[in-house]
Amino acid sequence: MLIVLLLLAMVFNIAAQIALKHGINLINLDGINLHTITKMVSSPYLWSGAFMYGISFVFYIFALSKGELGRVSPVSQALTTMGIVTVSVLVFHEPLTAYKILGLLFLIAGTIIIFY
Repeated sequence: MLIVLLLLAMVFNIAAQIALKHGINLINLDGINLHTITKMVSSPYLWSGAFMYGISFVFYIFALSKGELGRVSPVSQALTTMGIVTVSVLVFHEPLTAYKILGLLFLIAGTIIIFY
């Protein structure tokens, strides 16, 4: 059950970050001013991202209730990081560098070690 909760928290966290990134890409951020803040507050992508963060938070809280903080938190963060790097490459066409690959390998190894 703990793994399912962590995966659900990760999926909604990643979906939230995709929505936020897409929403902010549609807004021309030329500094902090009333016009920019109005565009941000009226963006459905930013609101849906915030909502999905809330859903992710709920699943994360349930995961915390089922496991040790010293395991749940690092594993959750590692899973989310792995998912975000994957999405950034596949959806937003960001470069996949040797350092990112090395970092992902370390995250995978660390996640396995911490979780088990």
